[in-house]
Formats: sequence, structure tokens, C-alpha cells
Amino acid sequence: MPDLTPLDRALATAHHVLVLAEDVDPDELEALAVSRSTEAGWAGPAELQLLPGVVLTGPWGVDEELRAAFDLPAWAQQAFVLLAPVQRGGPLPAALRGVDPVLDAFPDGVPEGVESEAIGHLRAFARRLRGALRLAGTGAVVVADPDAAIDLTVLAPVWLEHDAGLEVLRPVLPGLRSALDDIPAELVDNELEGYMLLADLGEGSLVEIHVTGLEQVPLVLRGTAWAADGVVSYEIRWRPARPDLAHSGRPPLGIRQERTRAAGLIEAAASALHAVVEGEICDDDGFLVDPEDLTH
Repeated sequence: MPDLTPLDRALATAHHVLVLAEDVDPDELEALAVSRSTEAGWAGPAELQLLPGVVLTGPWGVDEELRAAFDLPAWAQQAFVLLAPVQRGGPLPAALRGVDPVLDAFPDGVPEGVESEAIGHLRAFARRLRGALRLAGTGAVVVADPDAAIDLTVLAPVWLEHDAGLEVLRPVLPGLRSALDDIPAELVDNELEGYMLLADLGEGSLVEIHVTGLEQVPLVLRGTAWAADGVVSYEIRWRPARPDLAHSGRPPLGIRQERTRAAGLIEAAASALHAVVEGEICDDDGFLVDPEDLTH
């Protein structure tokens, strides 16, 4: 990477900043941005528009002095500064404190509207690119945990009937059953518009597969020829027994181990489905996932 202009500390202090390692190409960032917004794209030299009126400038260089001043990770070598309207609501409710490190950075006024949406984009970029956010105001640094987002969705042109879905997934999801098993037979509609399958992981933890047709083509598939004829969504989600702990900033070791096991099963299920229905796999941030990167 060529030498970058060092990021000015005063500029960085006043804005939210996306911090990345040296090996991330700015074009990777643009590819992620256009996956989430039809308005995204380069608006000029070193200006990546995310939304109307919302721009990332950069990359800027991050030197040792700035890393120390902002308490950034040792790998932080480049940064993008967010230029966006500041829109804040009321103080963070006491019940939400300690739940989300990003919200914790705004105790006196939680971002809303365009600012909240823009921060959501930055957070998604940081998860995929293993980066971090430095949030204006309190100056909190939130290092993304890519292992925290394990849910996947297979988007495909093929509808698997209920029994066929069970057949495809039973080899990779132990104890798989249909949610219809919990419904009296006389109440089951034979013309299913969607269905759900469940795999019990023990201790109240589940993997759920929701199958349904989509009315709108997901943004990440725009321009994909087969998607114009209809898209079937196979959502594969972990339902932990203790979501309050599982989705906290730092889950206990036992919960993290449970999450790791669930992640392996979700990847195996996505691979098995994709092998049959084809299409694309995406994560909950709306980014495509290479099937070759999943568990086999």
C-alpha cells in the first residue's frame, strides 16, 4: 500500500472513524458498501458515499502517535472518517447499558436516523474486514467480533418442499425435526407458504431454518439474472437459550463454546442446502459468503 497521509487528530476526534489493518484494499470497502445501499459508490477521490449526504473519506494513515492517543489496536494502519449528520435521541436507558458497546458509547444521546444507519454500515464493514470503530463523543473504541454474527441465509431459485428440506439437512443437523410436529395435524395447512425446521442443540439452544419465498429481491442480488424469476430464502439461525448473555459484548466462555458449535452446524447446513438449491449465501450484514469458506 502506498504511503498514506496521516490522519489529523482533531479531524478524527470530531467524527466516527472506521479503523482497518494495512492489508485491506479500499475497493473491498466499496464492494461491501454497494452490497448494502443502492446509493453507495465512489463520489470522488478518496470519498466513498454510503448514503445520500453520508461519506467516508480516506484511507488515512494511522501512525504510532495516533494509535496511542486513541488507544487503537496495534494492527490499526489505516482509517476512514465518517462525514454524516449528527442525529441524537434521548439518553441510553439504564436497562440497555452494558448490552451493546456501541450504544454504551452514547450515554447522553443515542444516535438515530441517518447517523444510526451510517454507524450500522460501519459496524458491518468492521465485522467483515476485522476492523474497529472509534466513536466520536466518548471516544470509545469498539473492536468488531466477527465470531458474534453466525447466522446465514441461502438465497436460491429453487423451492425445496418440506420433506425434501428435512432430507437434505438431517445428515448435518442432528435431531432435526419439523416445527409442524408441534401443531395438531388438523390445523396444518397443506398449501404451505413457508415452513420451519428445528435442530435441538441441548440446554434449550436451537438452530432454526425458516424457508419462505421473498416478495422483493434482496439488494445483494440486484442484477442477478436468476433472481428476477423469484427468490427463496433459507434462513439458518441460532436461538440460544440465554440470548441476553449470548448477544452481550463479552459472552461467558460456555456461551462462546456453544456459539462456536452452532456456527459449525449453521455453516454445514448452508453448504448442504447450497449444494442442492444453488444460488448465493449471505450473512446477516447482507454480504455474500463464498461457499468454499464454509465448513465441509
